[in-house]
Amino acid sequence: MTDFTYESYLRLLNFISKGLGYPIGPLVHFPDEGPYMFLRHDIDFSVRKAVEMAELDSQAGARATFFVLLTAPYYNALSQDNLALLRTIAGMGHEIGLHYDCTGFEELGSTARQQRIALLANCLADGLGQAVTSIAQHKPASAGVRETFAQFRDAYNPRFCSKDGYLSDSRKRFGVDDVYGFFRANPRSQLLIHPVWWHESARDRDGALGAIQEEASTYMAEFIREETSSLTRYFQARS
Repeated sequence: MTDFTYESYLRLLNFISKGLGYPIGPLVHFPDEGPYMFLRHDIDFSVRKAVEMAELDSQAGARATFFVLLTAPYYNALSQDNLALLRTIAGMGHEIGLHYDCTGFEELGSTARQQRIALLANCLADGLGQAVTSIAQHKPASAGVRETFAQFRDAYNPRFCSKDGYLSDSRKRFGVDDVYGFFRANPRSQLLIHPVWWHESARDRDGALGAIQEEASTYMAEFIREETSSLTRYFQARS
């Protein structure tokens, strides 16, 4: 079982790619047949944290799809800083996809839902300067709506997400006793990794979330200091 450290993450990827000989890649390259491990990262909290995972993936010779929320309460995906970080991830050879939240979809008809997802995907694509063609729903188990969007590759489409071939670290736990044995038994699979849970050293759930909270607090404090200094300079110049 993994301890959710970067070392154990790299060990798992190397086991899958070198030990089992499975290619590890993004959703966009999912083949029609043969062994393949679709590696997926849902960016729920921090784009900066996602960059660290992208670097680890590249170090292991793997490529992944990073799904971005445009409605996240914790980060603004369309800020210049975060767009630059997402372009850095894409520059490593990873795919950028749309992570969409169906909150409020119960009030919309099917046509309006289709338009909403297309709008979000186009908005992200415009910011990145490249097409966005893969999607994944945020927290599908607790959502009241499960819509199909035919113009996109959906990570939860049965072709890419069979019951026996799907493994996630949701809530900082895997739903199997033997992670390595899971991949031995499933040469075609999807692995969902949330960057928030993985760190240089082992942390419990509170510690993992606390590290993200500290990062966000530091970033916001720096932003406020910069704005305060700018206002001070402005009023000094006027006086």
